[in-house]
Amino acid sequence: MREADYVTEISCQTRLNVTKFTCTWTIHDFSLRREENGREITSSSFSTAGPGNKKWHLKLYPNGKDGGSKGFVSLYLHDVSPSNYNGYFVECKFTVIEEGGQKTGDREGTAHIYPGGFCGFAKFIERSCLLNGAARLLPNDKLTVCCEVVGIVNTANTSSQDKSLEVQVPDCHLSQDLRHLLVSRRFADVIFCVEGKEVHAHKPILAARSPVFAAMFDHKMKENEQGRVVVTDCDFDVLHEVIEFIYTGRAPKLNQMADKILAAADKYDLGRLKAMCEHVLCSKLAVETAAEMLTLADIHNADQLKASAIRFFKAHAAAVLETSGWNIVASEKPHLVAEVLRTLAV
Repeated sequence: MREADYVTEISCQTRLNVTKFTCTWTIHDFSLRREENGREITSSSFSTAGPGNKKWHLKLYPNGKDGGSKGFVSLYLHDVSPSNYNGYFVECKFTVIEEGGQKTGDREGTAHIYPGGFCGFAKFIERSCLLNGAARLLPNDKLTVCCEVVGIVNTANTSSQDKSLEVQVPDCHLSQDLRHLLVSRRFADVIFCVEGKEVHAHKPILAARSPVFAAMFDHKMKENEQGRVVVTDCDFDVLHEVIEFIYTGRAPKLNQMADKILAAADKYDLGRLKAMCEHVLCSKLAVETAAEMLTLADIHNADQLKASAIRFFKAHAAAVLETSGWNIVASEKPHLVAEVLRTLAV
């Protein structure tokens, strides 16, 4: 065979574009939701990453979607995206989240969804089952459902003419590397002393993430010159969580101590951590905690938490007014009482 004048090596690949997402929806005062058969509750809409900019919401029917599902809770995921794409295949898993965070009542299904389509179950769970198991399934009279979705959006074709030109870019491990630096104490140049324990850290990282630390280490303050900071206004666990967030962007124990971490996040001007605390605390709003959350938000300038607490008060005013927490607010925080009353008048 004659040698060729030109030689080209071509490599082609076909992959699926797969999108995954999880949505958790909490419905407060579920036992009071007595909609008739066929009447639904709709969650707020949310968007998911990936091709097509898909938009969704969940629909729950407290007494069934139709006559055949009366006495059951029906649950569906609806595609409310603009009608500018072809349908695609999804796998959906719906569960109820119990007290303590365990998932139960798994229901799984598949569907080929088009714009305006949906996937779900008419007989997701019996309403009587929820009400009879309220202590476990409806903590604080809140029903929390979880929807996990895997969607195959479309296929993607790629080709290359010379494999030697392909470059494999490794994953970014910045947060893991910084956490290792924190745990190892290598090159640490400042020590926090709290409750007789020590946390070793690095001034440049603290200063880059917190304006308060930046000011502390930028001036001739005792803490900067001695390389020791004595902390007396928070627990060791809280301080450790705050410093871990500064290094990694994560706070593993946030759910357990969000109120205490909120105070520290406000003190050190950590806006994102503060917002994360507000998000957790908003999810814990209840008649018994509304006044406490309102006070906490006022002390630490947590505007989003305060707004949520006031909205909750407007919806449950009669019940909140009977709590001991509100009596404390009324006697010690008259400016908060006035602020709440102004919103009620609107």
